[in-house]
Amino acid sequence: MPYFWDNCRVKTTLELPDDLARRIRMRAAARDQKLKDAIAQLLEIGLAHAPSAEPPTRPPKPVKLERRRPLNIDEIEAAIAAGRD
Repeated sequence: MPYFWDNCRVKTTLELPDDLARRIRMRAAARDQKLKDAIAQLLEIGLAHAPSAEPPTRPPKPVKLERRRPLNIDEIEAAIAAGRD
C-alpha cells in the first residue's frame, strides 16, 4: 500500500565527514549528476543492500490526560518512558 509521501520530496540537512562529502561530489560530477541526485541514488543502493529490518510497528497510542492542567517535566518524561515500553 503506497504512503501519501511516496511522491514527495523532503529537505534535510546532513553532516558528512569531509572526505565522504568530497567523494560524493566527485562521483556526482563524474556522472554529470546533481549532488542531491547522487546522494539519493547512493542511499537507495545502500538500502537495497542493507539487511532487511522488521516492518515498522505502529506508534504508541497518545497519552490521555485526566485533567486539563499544564504538565510538569516529570509527567512528560513518564509519558515518554511509557511510550517506549
